[in-house]
Amino acid sequence: MSDQAERNYRWAFALLDACVAAGVSRAVISPGSRSTPLTLAALHHPGLAVQIAIDERAAAFFALGLAKAESKAVILIATSGSAIANWLPAVVEADMAQVPLLLLSADRPPELQDCGANQTMEQIQLFGSHVRAFQQLPPAEDDTSWLAAFVARGLAYCVDPLPGPVHWNVPLREPLVPVSIPDLPVTAVVPQALPALRQATAETLALLTQIMASGAGAIVCGQERLSPDTRTALLDLSQRLRVPVFADVLSGLRSGSERDTVLHHPDLVVGKAPRPGWLLRVGGAPISRSLQDWLTQCRSVPQLVISSSPRRSDPAGVASHVLYADLASLCQALQNLPVVENWLVQFLGLDEQAQQLAQLICADERPFEGSMLRTLWHELPAGTPLFLANSLTIRAANSFVGRSAAALQVFANRGVSGIDGNIATACGMVSALGAGVAVVGDLALLHDLNALLLARQAPLVILLLDNGGGGIFDHLPQARLAEFEQAWLAPQVFTVTHAAKAFGLGYTAAATVREAMAAIQQALATGQAHIVHLPIERAHSLVQFQRFQS
Repeated sequence: MSDQAERNYRWAFALLDACVAAGVSRAVISPGSRSTPLTLAALHHPGLAVQIAIDERAAAFFALGLAKAESKAVILIATSGSAIANWLPAVVEADMAQVPLLLLSADRPPELQDCGANQTMEQIQLFGSHVRAFQQLPPAEDDTSWLAAFVARGLAYCVDPLPGPVHWNVPLREPLVPVSIPDLPVTAVVPQALPALRQATAETLALLTQIMASGAGAIVCGQERLSPDTRTALLDLSQRLRVPVFADVLSGLRSGSERDTVLHHPDLVVGKAPRPGWLLRVGGAPISRSLQDWLTQCRSVPQLVISSSPRRSDPAGVASHVLYADLASLCQALQNLPVVENWLVQFLGLDEQAQQLAQLICADERPFEGSMLRTLWHELPAGTPLFLANSLTIRAANSFVGRSAAALQVFANRGVSGIDGNIATACGMVSALGAGVAVVGDLALLHDLNALLLARQAPLVILLLDNGGGGIFDHLPQARLAEFEQAWLAPQVFTVTHAAKAFGLGYTAAATVREAMAAIQQALATGQAHIVHLPIERAHSLVQFQRFQS
């Protein structure tokens, strides 16, 4: 074949065809010249749903949201040079949060490297250890027969045993635009990947049984969103043993379940909780600082850390045993363990007191983060996707929402807990799952203004909790510094109505929790992008948090 542009296109189509055959169904693309063959191939492949996002940083977080929502790898395509450098924050989040992304960076061919060619930089191993694998592809060639097996291997790194991003650098020679686009058949066949078996051995089960039979214990579930099967198995185990479950708000255990073993306000209960004989820990590190401190105080207690991936989650170094196993199977295998009478009752009594306190504090007519999030948690329709921004928003939710009967699909970017990309991630989430809500602070909104372009196309309601700056720092030692307002609180002056109008979003200003909730429900019913703006007085908010924690 002599036509380089057509060779590029056929090469790109074969690469993406193999991705589709391996189970990928979505691609997020930012416009660019060098990536033209990849873009055309994606747009013309019948098995790919394509989203165009002009800002590469927002595009990467949007892809992250899609991948989080569907637990499937999403393709990300951009042109060469600094464009792909904008992927880095989302790539790091995908690495730490174990989210599968397939990064296809277009690049100049070898003859244009290291010679001053425009828009050219070193892209090999650009993301370092934050990707599960990196491959430098050759420039497009006529032989595409090996691509299917190559793709299958690469996507295997994406999903097992430690899900995360994989980076393929794709050099392409000019010309990039074919005279006509050939109608190519979908032909790729990839080897079937079989799931890894992670069954605990008989010896391991015997050891765990011995430890858990020695006394009364507790289950601590961190911020990892558990699968439905895992949630059911874990709750069944807690019911059989009659032990309390200290569940993070992101785990999925505090919505859609009536199991009495799941505590409403675990971070308040731990301050008065009796010392357990053992702790079964799953789902990574908890958000709650008080719960983290409690785990450290219990360092002399056997702590069994169970993970479905080989990445250990034990920042305080207090785990006595670490097991890489399928959690659902393990919980089902733990049978015939003794029940300690009245053990759970002690925790439920403390939890009832915490519930009464939370209800009292959140009944105040003046809004603060806790009262708004508690109302949202209990009044959103079952199945609603809910994205919680980092800093004070996620902490307020974890402390105040309690437990609800309606099952919500709760997400956050807690891999590295960044303030950037929250809206773009939420846009990807609702694009996959349907109309939902993103709760963000004013600085998180400013950090991701470009993502409002994506929000305009998504059924997303953005609840803006506007406390006039970095309200999280009111709760930290920096609040005592003379430079606090200038360097940490950092309040910004901007008009939210102007931002909503500029990007074509609906806007509602609310003065109370009830007004905000009514606006959210109305916007969800229409499926139109909307900002609900609820100003919050920082001093009042701080007092309410202190009342709850005292």
